[in-house]
Amino acid sequence: MKVGFFIATYEPLCYTKKINNREFTIMKLRLEDKNKSIKLRIQGKTYREIQSHIPNLSKSTLSGWLKNIKLSSSQKEKLEKNIANITNNARLKSAWTKKEQRLEKINKLFALAEKEYVILSKNSLFLLGLTLYWGEGNKKTQQFQFTNSDPHAIRAMMRWLTEIHKVPKEKIKIRLYTHKLYAHEKCEKFWSEITNIPVNQFQKTIYKQTIHKIKKNPDYKGCIQLRVLKSEFYWKTMGWLQAMIKKFDF
Repeated sequence: MKVGFFIATYEPLCYTKKINNREFTIMKLRLEDKNKSIKLRIQGKTYREIQSHIPNLSKSTLSGWLKNIKLSSSQKEKLEKNIANITNNARLKSAWTKKEQRLEKINKLFALAEKEYVILSKNSLFLLGLTLYWGEGNKKTQQFQFTNSDPHAIRAMMRWLTEIHKVPKEKIKIRLYTHKLYAHEKCEKFWSEITNIPVNQFQKTIYKQTIHKIKKNPDYKGCIQLRVLKSEFYWKTMGWLQAMIKKFDF
C-alpha cells in the first residue's frame, strides 16, 4: 500500500497592512498632538486650555491620552493654581457682565420713567407721593421702602402705590417698628385699619429698646414700613424723582 504525504500551508497569524501616505500623515499628526497634550498638561494646563491649543480634539480622546500621566507634586500645585485663577477670572468676567447688564436695564428704566413723568405729573397724588418718598423713602438698598409714623403719610403712600401704580396690596410688604413698652397696645390693628391690609399679612414686628418707662406721646403708634420688593419699581421711582428734580431745576 502506498503511503501519501500531505503538506499543509498556513497563513501567518500576524501581517503588516500597507499604509498609504495620507493615513501615515494623520497618524503622525495625532502622535504630535498627543505629545503636545502631555507637554501642556505637565505645564499645568487644564483640559479646556489644551483643547484651545489643539483643534478638533475631543475631551474623551484627551482623557485617554492623559489618564496614565502622573504629575509631580509641583506640577499638581501648578495645575491647581491655574484652575483657581481660571475660576476666579470667570467669576470676575461673569460679575462684570452682570453689572453691565444691570446698568443697561437701569438706564432703560430711567428713560421710560422720564417719558412717563410727563403724563403722571399731571396727577397731584402722583406728585405728593413722589415728594413724600423723596423726603422719607429709602435710597440706599435698591428696594422701595417708605417708613413713617404719621398715619396721613402712610395712607397717602398706600394710595400712591395702589391707585397710581396699581401695586396689588398682597405685593406690599408691611412691618411695624415700635418700642417694647407699647407691645400691649396692639398697634398692628391700628395700622391695619389705616392701610386696609389685614394683620396676618404684616411681617414680624420689630421691638426697640427704650429707657423711658412712660409713654410721652399718647398718639404714637410706632413706625410703619411699606416695601415693594421688585427692584424695577425702585429704579422707576428713582427715575421719576430724577425727572421731577430736572423739571423744577432743583
